[in-house]
Amino acid sequence: MAQRTKIPFWRRQAPPKWYDIALLRPSALPKKERFETVADAKAERIRSQAVLGSVSGGRIHAEYLHDCGTDGYRCGQPFCPVCARRFRRWFTGELLRITERTTSLQIFTVLLQAAPRDQIDKLDLDTHRAALRKRIQRSGLGDAAVVGGFEVAYKARLRSWVLHANLLVIGGTEAGHEKFAETFAGSELDRPVVRSPVRDRPAQFSYLLKLSTYHRPYQQNGEDRSKAVSLNTAQHLALVRWMAKREFQEFMFLFSARRRGTAICM
Repeated sequence: MAQRTKIPFWRRQAPPKWYDIALLRPSALPKKERFETVADAKAERIRSQAVLGSVSGGRIHAEYLHDCGTDGYRCGQPFCPVCARRFRRWFTGELLRITERTTSLQIFTVLLQAAPRDQIDKLDLDTHRAALRKRIQRSGLGDAAVVGGFEVAYKARLRSWVLHANLLVIGGTEAGHEKFAETFAGSELDRPVVRSPVRDRPAQFSYLLKLSTYHRPYQQNGEDRSKAVSLNTAQHLALVRWMAKREFQEFMFLFSARRRGTAICM
């Protein structure tokens, strides 16, 4: 198996302690409230490895997970819980840094596309990345910066995958925010836009980009999220294979912002 020799940008340095989500949401907190610990990520890696190793189509991915952490090797795969934790720690730290002196912050969760459970490859990030940029510009938010992440969730009730984006809008006008939300009014998806004010930056920012292999089959009750349940083997394998075709940075969305080395710049 080929190993990645160049240290990726998200692993080159740890966030300063005042931006480090692992310290701001520490292990002492209940599991639902803390940022996942290294132990949490390793346990999930073991579980995923076992699931993938049980089917022929997943054994190469199980091998990546088995080798990750051996002799200093990191697989750098988006489906690896340990590597994903490190990437998310970097990403959340950058969001905390660039918004430290900003008060105009809004989070939009937008549903982009649904695909049948056996057609996950119909979900294309680049297509939706370009479409989101156009929506933002046409909404009069050209002066705002938008940073966020793409996520795929399995909806058991619909037997489908749903691609959505969690977007942090930095700046912009109220009229622009409303117009952006209105651009999804014609969507065939239920509740295509959810808008939330930012009240707790560490907590909310840590959910903007997630790379998980579980789903929530039960209906959400108010602000309380339903219980997370492991995907069955077929859906787990499908999601891992879809994720394996991409690099971590492909899951980021940047508008009027860009990555320069280890920093996100606006």
